[in-house]
Amino acid sequence: MHEMNQKMAAAPSCPACHSRHRQTKSGYTTCGTQRYQCQDCKKYHSDQDRRFRHSFDVRRQAVRMHTEGVSLRQIGKLFSVNHQTVMNWIRSVDEKI
Repeated sequence: MHEMNQKMAAAPSCPACHSRHRQTKSGYTTCGTQRYQCQDCKKYHSDQDRRFRHSFDVRRQAVRMHTEGVSLRQIGKLFSVNHQTVMNWIRSVDEKI
């Protein structure tokens, strides 16, 4: 019984329907993380949330540099990201204000 509770605690929950049971493994994502399919709503998801690959501090520093007049391409080279990524960070901050 204790082993069953451990398996349920380790099972990922579906971000769409929040179901914790009936999550089946369904291959791997391109970055190598486990992909799951929810058997209740049939949607795919993975364990890791890859929306924020760069830390909040890096994004905040890039936005601050842009407000000080550093170009998008220079910031992109400094942080080894595409200049469009820097622009997306700036736009996300503008939308929150």
